[in-house]
Amino acid sequence: MRLIEQTSRTPNPAEPSNFVLPAQMQRMVGPDDDLPVRLYRVTFDEGARTHWHTHSDVQLLFGLSGRCVVVNRDGVELFLGPGDVVAIDPGDEHWHGAAPGTAGEHLAINVGESTNWLGL
Repeated sequence: MRLIEQTSRTPNPAEPSNFVLPAQMQRMVGPDDDLPVRLYRVTFDEGARTHWHTHSDVQLLFGLSGRCVVVNRDGVELFLGPGDVVAIDPGDEHWHGAAPGTAGEHLAINVGESTNWLGL
């Protein structure tokens, strides 16, 4: 058993090659932690979102504050509020970010090890 303190993981601007900014990302659990999941706290300012991408395994998005949107290639839009969860299947091309007209924050829980970034 171990504690990973939030204060030990500094939020940073999200990677511009994978996000439409402004967004912040705080890696809570990553490859260096020797755990089978990845956990990221992502804060999207109004208009911010990820680029299209897929995951090698399931991704769960847990709403923390504001309102987020998740969109897949079929055009399905799901809105995520505080306490809501969106489950994304492996290989499903999607993006997520702030819902129109607002900011949003979620936890991204990636079961698999890899994310395939596809661009805008």
